[in-house]
Amino acid sequence: MKRTIVLAAMGLALLTTTASADQAKGKRVYQKFMKADCGVTGGVVAGKHTQAEWKKLTGDAFKSELEKICPNAKPFLESPKFKKLENHLHDFMYEFGKGSGNIPAC
Repeated sequence: MKRTIVLAAMGLALLTTTASADQAKGKRVYQKFMKADCGVTGGVVAGKHTQAEWKKLTGDAFKSELEKICPNAKPFLESPKFKKLENHLHDFMYEFGKGSGNIPAC
């Protein structure tokens, strides 16, 4: 009985870990799908807003803001792939927002 409970807890812990957003993955998303269209590094795009501002920009507002900053990336931002990777990209923008002191290497 105890073994089943321990295994279930471990499985639940693994599921919650993979479900969270990852700024490193967001950096790779930016590099692969947006950097060429934007023509600037991810740090420049993330630096357009503070962390507090990025935190408030969610869902359609986040997508709209990225379209304003980088209009050439609209095909990616309209794709199902963006919807799937949006949380990671948002986490990246938040992590490296203006005033955070963090500088991405991309």
